Amino acid sequence: MGLQRGRLCWPLLLLAAAGSGILVALYSTVELHLGPRTGARNSTSSSQAFFGPKASNSGTRKNLLCQHALSLAVQRHPRFQNLFNLSTPVLLSGDLFTQQLWDSLSQHKAPYGWQGLSHQAITSTLSLLNGSESTRLFAVSRELLPGCIRCAVVGNGGILNGSRQGQNIDAHDYVFRLNGAVIKGFENDVGTKISFYGFTVNTMKNSLISYSNVGFTSVPQGQHLRYIFIPSDIRDYMMLRSAILGVRVPEGTDKGDSPAPTGPSTATAPAPSTSPRSTTALAAPFTSIVGPRPQTYFGPDSSAGKFKLLHPDFISYLRERFLKSKLINTKFGDLYMPSTGALMLLTALHTCDQVSAYGFITSNYQKFSDHYFDRMKKPLIFYANHDLSLEATLWRDLHKAGILWLYQR
Repeated sequence: MGLQRGRLCWPLLLLAAAGSGILVALYSTVELHLGPRTGARNSTSSSQAFFGPKASNSGTRKNLLCQHALSLAVQRHPRFQNLFNLSTPVLLSGDLFTQQLWDSLSQHKAPYGWQGLSHQAITSTLSLLNGSESTRLFAVSRELLPGCIRCAVVGNGGILNGSRQGQNIDAHDYVFRLNGAVIKGFENDVGTKISFYGFTVNTMKNSLISYSNVGFTSVPQGQHLRYIFIPSDIRDYMMLRSAILGVRVPEGTDKGDSPAPTGPSTATAPAPSTSPRSTTALAAPFTSIVGPRPQTYFGPDSSAGKFKLLHPDFISYLRERFLKSKLINTKFGDLYMPSTGALMLLTALHTCDQVSAYGFITSNYQKFSDHYFDRMKKPLIFYANHDLSLEATLWRDLHKAGILWLYQR
């Protein structure tokens, strides 16, 4: 379900990891103690049954309409009430940048900080994220949105193949997708709505390469869609800056890339959604422009409000409180970070009122292929840079606590 961080160097890393026991296991050998196995598909309660019927738009929002808000479940749970801090800033913007923040984050390597990264690159990027939209996930303050904010986070796990969950996913107010979010041909299983697309530049590019043969030939685009950058490296800051300015990436690994059109292009955005809480998943083709100009990623709208940047302190908070893996204390500890799916799901849990998780690892993961779009069944590999076993245990526990609803079958 996750992408390896470096496409060319991973064979060596895997050999080294396997030799030192850091490659945890392959699909057929890992034992996850995630409680009793779920039965047939119809034995699993739906997210609507779990959270209750969708609220109407009247009355006092929190007290009357969100009786099943995850914040209430957090407050009642003896373990999670000490882990969740729902006031933690999720996004980073120029308004939050200070010398004190620079000094603090300079002590930690990406994605948890800025150690070794260019001060000029960081400040020039953050200076473009000065609007109020940059500090919040939704277009307006969540307290001004009527009713409960119901979010679906869609991973790419094989459990979704044949799930027929598309309509249930699209019924949520907001839908998060990530990495190789293949839509065409799988609409009945995964839906079509996209509100937020989360990625690192590395996972985005690897997805476009690895999954082009199954239909992921472009990054999703849409008028109301927002992109969530995970700052795993300096290249994420550089790509974000270039996307907002509509210019080619000036240096580094992605030098010459044009994140957004700077002139005539074959890329076209889909028609606007009729609802501010939804966007269409169908995107323009990922095509090479004739000549030296590289591919276009994010479409013609390059306004700063279209892009979000996870706060390094938020990623650190998630690692320390929720996903503090034993891998951190190994020789590959510098590579470890929560998976893209984990970061998107935990982002939703800190911003939405109700959260449903689809396509995430469950106790019977061995029954399913790595991805829902795989043409042949492929084993799920546990790489050294993520701790999927730990993540799976967290999803199980959050589901049992009533804080999220995890799709199982």
